[in-house]
Amino acid sequence: MLSVQVNFRTILKNVATIKKHLKPGTKFCAVVKSNAYGLGLKRISKLLAPHVDCFAVATLNEAIELRQNGITQDILLFGICENINTAIKNDIIITVESSYQAKLLHKKKLHPRIHLAVNTGMNRFGISSVHELRETLQILKHDRIEGVYTHLAFESDNLDAVQQALTRFKKYTSICQKHFPYILVHAGCSGVVSYRPAHFDMIRIGKALYGGIPETKTALTVTSQIVAVQKIKEGMTIGYNGTYTASRPTVIGIVRTGYAEGIPMQLSNTATVLIAKQSCPIIGRICMDYCFIDVSKVTNPLNKLVTFVCQKQKQTLLDMAQKAQMVTCDLLLNITRKQNFN
Repeated sequence: MLSVQVNFRTILKNVATIKKHLKPGTKFCAVVKSNAYGLGLKRISKLLAPHVDCFAVATLNEAIELRQNGITQDILLFGICENINTAIKNDIIITVESSYQAKLLHKKKLHPRIHLAVNTGMNRFGISSVHELRETLQILKHDRIEGVYTHLAFESDNLDAVQQALTRFKKYTSICQKHFPYILVHAGCSGVVSYRPAHFDMIRIGKALYGGIPETKTALTVTSQIVAVQKIKEGMTIGYNGTYTASRPTVIGIVRTGYAEGIPMQLSNTATVLIAKQSCPIIGRICMDYCFIDVSKVTNPLNKLVTFVCQKQKQTLLDMAQKAQMVTCDLLLNITRKQNFN
């Protein structure tokens, strides 16, 4: 069965590493949406609270849970807020991402704390034209517009696209600052944490907290166990559809975990694990509940611990994600979804 341990010290070290990249005075917003990427909203937010200025979440329920667990920092709600009165009652900052939303607030005479979302290329949410921005600002001119932000669609491997988005963003922020001189400007920055032009007044950091970028370290240790051993002859195939054929007599360790517990099927025949410091390849197609490991070089492999992810053993989250051709957020949620962290 898959075991996931979270190293809280590593998370705090990652926070410190990220802060070293920041311009003086830049605020830090920790993104803890989707149950803190599956690692437990309550425990991760309490861990981070003394070290960050703001939290960001995806749902109003998450925001309320933070308040109920003693989080006093600003909380920013991404996306559409379905209950403005509840947000106001709990001092939650909502996002306004269109003039249509602004009109609804004005019509209902509701006055929550507001951050404006600007679309700079993600094309998911956000005000997408200068005309719409001016209209939104005019509608909300007497309201509590405290911030303006964007979500970058590209990361440090495409800085030209990042710079184009930032140029577009600055055009919008300059308009906002004429109406609200002290408005807080921020962008999502996990993928460009070392690129200072993207920092502004605050950065929003999610996957980087847990080792999702090269600059930070993996904060998870993911292990399982060999529960059975098979010996096969040269030329025999392994697993569904026989995707692996033994080129020599091979000892196979059957590991009690598979894609149902978050080990991606894409790692079949591509990744390695560690058993007693010995690197062993995953062979054959990963099954729902089991996977196959070549343990021919391991002495007495039955019941041995199998390490999929561990920073100390240089089995990083980022490496695993790259081998699976997944983004680290997706991999994190895959691995943690059955752990019931809270």
